[in-house]
Amino acid sequence: MPVVKIIPAQSLVTDDLTLKDKNVVVVDVLRAASTMLVALSNGAKEIIPAESTNVAARIARGSGKNALLCGERNGKIVEGFNLGNSPFEYTKDAVSAKTLVFSTTNGTLSIHKSRYAKICIIASFLNFSKILDYLEELNDDFIIICSGKLNNFCLEDFVFAGAILNVLFKRNRNKNYYEISDSELAAKKLSKIFAFESGNINSGKILEMFLLCEHGQYLKSLGFEKDLEFCSKLDTYPFLPVFNKGVIKLRQHIEEEENKKKTFKKINLKDIPEK
Repeated sequence: MPVVKIIPAQSLVTDDLTLKDKNVVVVDVLRAASTMLVALSNGAKEIIPAESTNVAARIARGSGKNALLCGERNGKIVEGFNLGNSPFEYTKDAVSAKTLVFSTTNGTLSIHKSRYAKICIIASFLNFSKILDYLEELNDDFIIICSGKLNNFCLEDFVFAGAILNVLFKRNRNKNYYEISDSELAAKKLSKIFAFESGNINSGKILEMFLLCEHGQYLKSLGFEKDLEFCSKLDTYPFLPVFNKGVIKLRQHIEEEENKKKTFKKINLKDIPEK
C-alpha cells in the first residue's frame, strides 16, 4: 500500500537528506509552479531553480546570452531581473529557447530542498490531471511539499495537496488504497470545502479560495488579480515539469533527449570495427 505524506510548509524540511531517494511533488500554486509550467510550455529550454537571488545572478552570469533572470521577492520582480513571477510575462516571444534562472520567495526553496529526491515533479492546478496520471503510474510512496508563504502554512497549497488525494482515492474507489495520517486527512477535508462542488473539483471554487486566502489577497493588492484567475484554471497546460540533475524540463523533452542519446550511442557502436 503506497504511503502518502503531506509536508504543510517547506520550512519543515530542515535536513537536506530528508527527501533523499523519495518521490516528491512540489506545490506552489500561487505562483511559481504555475508560472514555470507556462514558461516550459511556451518553449523555454530549461529552468534552473536557485535558492537565493545572489545565487541566481551568479548562475545567470555563467549561463550565456540565452539566460534570463526570473523571479520575485514578496510578489514583486527583483530589481535587475528580466522577468517576475506572473505567468503572463512568460510568452513564447519572451522565453522560447531560453534558459531561465529562477528564484522565488517560496517555491524555489521547496525545489532546492528536493535536489536529492529520486524524482521531483512540479504541480499546479494548471496540470492537475497530469499530476494524477503520473502518480497513478508511479504506484509508489510519495511526498507532497506545500511551499507555503514565508516559511508558514498557506491554505491554497494545502488544499491542492488534499485535492490530489481526494481524486486519487475516487479514481481507485478504495478508501484504503493509500496509507495516510492526520495531516493528509485534514487536507482532504479542507479541499472538499474550498475546491470541490457537487463532488468534483471546480475552478470556480478554487478562484473563490484564491480571493479569500492570505496570499491571494496580497497578490490582488499588488495588481495581480488576473493571475489568480489564470492559476485557478484546471488542466489548461497538460504537461509535467520534472526537476532532474539541477534543472527543470518537461518530462516529454527529457525522454526525447534520453532516446536521442541511446540512438546516438547505438550508431557509434555500429561504427566500431570488429576485431
